[in-house]
Amino acid sequence: MAGRTGRRPGAVSAPYQVGDVVRGPEALPPGDYRTPATYEGKVVQVGSGSGSGWSGVDADSAYLWVRLPDSTERKLAIRACVLLTPANRPAP
Repeated sequence: MAGRTGRRPGAVSAPYQVGDVVRGPEALPPGDYRTPATYEGKVVQVGSGSGSGWSGVDADSAYLWVRLPDSTERKLAIRACVLLTPANRPAP
């Protein structure tokens, strides 16, 4: 289908992309009231709680999977993440 972008009408682009380095709190499951740990790592996946990837609609359920320096991965709450190094330019 010509001209199709794959985005839903009115969808917003995710604020982060794969390869960005970010810092933020762990995304805890609903009902878990622990204080989330803060992690820093490279984004390996962007998603949302809707089950269909980043919808741009509900930032409260959106998340990032990041790979930590020890090669483990953590799910971070996107609404509280901070961009440290963009993927499209080398670190300073």
